[in-house]
Amino acid sequence: MPERAPHFCVVPGCPELATKRRCRTHSVAREHERPNYATRRWYRTPPWRALRAQILRAQGYRCAGCHQVVLHLEVDHIAKHDGDPRRFWDRANLQALCRSCHQRKTRRGE
Repeated sequence: MPERAPHFCVVPGCPELATKRRCRTHSVAREHERPNYATRRWYRTPPWRALRAQILRAQGYRCAGCHQVVLHLEVDHIAKHDGDPRRFWDRANLQALCRSCHQRKTRRGE
């Protein structure tokens, strides 16, 4: 996917250019403010990347929602893990979803 054109960071007074909503500094600061920051760090570990790759291969890069074969899928927790490491790492609680199916599921609060 092509990168978006640079624009100014959405944080008032920030002179930095960004290709997303915020510049890197403000993106990192916002991430650190999230209440579930410690749990979200699990998504940046080598074990998660390996498990994610296993799930995608096992499901043949097919979205569990719309059943389309898509190269860029998100690995979703079927039941919210709420910081419980057993549910977070449970393979049976993981599914591959395309971006639109994942967003739809998230909006429903699932």
